[in-house]
Amino acid sequence: MTASEPATDPRPKRVLLVEDDEALRESMALTLAKAGIEVVPAATGAAALAACDERVPDAAVIDVFLPDAGGLGLARRLREVLAGIPILFVTGLAIASMREALAPAPVLFKPFTTKQLLAGVRRISGARR
Repeated sequence: MTASEPATDPRPKRVLLVEDDEALRESMALTLAKAGIEVVPAATGAAALAACDERVPDAAVIDVFLPDAGGLGLARRLREVLAGIPILFVTGLAIASMREALAPAPVLFKPFTTKQLLAGVRRISGARR
């Protein structure tokens, strides 16, 4: 990179956040917003897909257990319509088979800290912080 080239920020500028727990979704959205990331919040898979029609995200943070499509089904659908979108899964079920089922996508296990959330989002976007 030369002095005339602009520095690129490896964080996604817009993240689709799909979490059915309203309080957790709001807390996560606030954390991401404070880090300068625009958040597209959704409580269900259907709402997430509709939100993507309006504003295309750079990355997605998806709860594995959603009331409608489920996080895995939503991830498959997002990868069909938004090829290459990086995804970070969030789950409260911390068992080894869950990690294997979601591979190769990274998994953030609940409860997590704001630092862990930001690190996970940076990881899926290729950030090296």
